[in-house]
Amino acid sequence: MTRRLYHCLVWLHPAAFRLRFEEEMLWVFDEAADAWRTASLCSDACVSLARQWLLRSGLWRWAVASIAGIIPLILAFGSFLPWDRALGR
Repeated sequence: MTRRLYHCLVWLHPAAFRLRFEEEMLWVFDEAADAWRTASLCSDACVSLARQWLLRSGLWRWAVASIAGIIPLILAFGSFLPWDRALGR
């Protein structure tokens, strides 16, 4: 059951990563499943999954660009924001 879950986690990785490391990750799981707790292997696969999709795919650039685009708008149109009136300015 846990191997099936682990295989699904590996399958959710980006294709290039999966083609390169899928067999090795499954082999490590099979070898280490007896010695380690399988929960730690599954949590490691979840961290790897997040890392591959967020950092390697470039999605983080969209987040940084969005934040960087909102900051000048807040600074430029700050006088129209409601908290400006609450401070008595």
